[in-house]
Amino acid sequence: MSRLSSTTECRIIQHAMGKTCTPLNPQRIVTSDILSLANLIALDIKPIAAGVWSPIEGTMEIPHLANKIQGIALHSFSNQPNLEKILLLKPDLIISISLPSLRGVYKQFSQIAPTVLIPWTEISRDWKQHLKETAKVFGKTEVATQLLNGYYQRVEKLKQALGTLHKYPQNNYTQPFQASFVFVSDGLYLAQRNSFSATILNDLGLLSPKLLNNLALPISDESLPTIDSDVLFIGTYQQSDRSTLERLQRKPLWSKIKAVQQNQVYFVDFQTWYGSDFLAAHAVLDDIEKYLLKTSKLVKGSQ
Repeated sequence: MSRLSSTTECRIIQHAMGKTCTPLNPQRIVTSDILSLANLIALDIKPIAAGVWSPIEGTMEIPHLANKIQGIALHSFSNQPNLEKILLLKPDLIISISLPSLRGVYKQFSQIAPTVLIPWTEISRDWKQHLKETAKVFGKTEVATQLLNGYYQRVEKLKQALGTLHKYPQNNYTQPFQASFVFVSDGLYLAQRNSFSATILNDLGLLSPKLLNNLALPISDESLPTIDSDVLFIGTYQQSDRSTLERLQRKPLWSKIKAVQQNQVYFVDFQTWYGSDFLAAHAVLDDIEKYLLKTSKLVKGSQ
């Protein structure tokens, strides 16, 4: 069990590495990752610092958190958190996602402060469940429920605006159009059914039933025309991937993609669409509203 600093009152939290006695009202929380950082902010809990990794060398930009992280110290790391920096921060609670790499430093974390590893791989990267699991640590399960209810209410309103509600009997319902997220990371990938962005598109009724139960599927240059979604959202992982995307766009096969032919290709932020946290989900909905609600030709047939 992790040690508890100064106070004797605590909340016992069971997690992947055992039990941790967490302070009831922690004041100096440190997170090891953007996912935990974002969900804490969503729950109206402000950590003093967070470890982040940015795909853009030399920066720690987090677009969907840009206006929400003032006063939070961001520390960059590549493979492992900087334990020395965390120690100097004198945290009273450390929050991390349960990834193998972070499980490996759990012992060191727990020697600095009480540490909780929030389930991630164990819950199949379910971002909604992760929010709930994070809320449990702070006794805020009702807040998480309210947040998710608000998300679903927004989804329903957007479905109505897009004309994608199930207005007909289920067996006669036909999707008016489909949307996909494609990203470039040393090659082109089509996000699949288990990916973060796909869960949101699926909630909206826009996800292609052809997608596999994976996170992402590599797409070769030759198979570009097989991307048959009506709408494509595209993000680039690193700065260098932008030149790869430009090269793909110059290929004749690019013009055979259905969404390209329909002029329905939109460039979005990779970190947001791959974000996997509650605030990123709303940022994805922001993009969908921004780009699709103005595109009336997509929804005329189903209004």
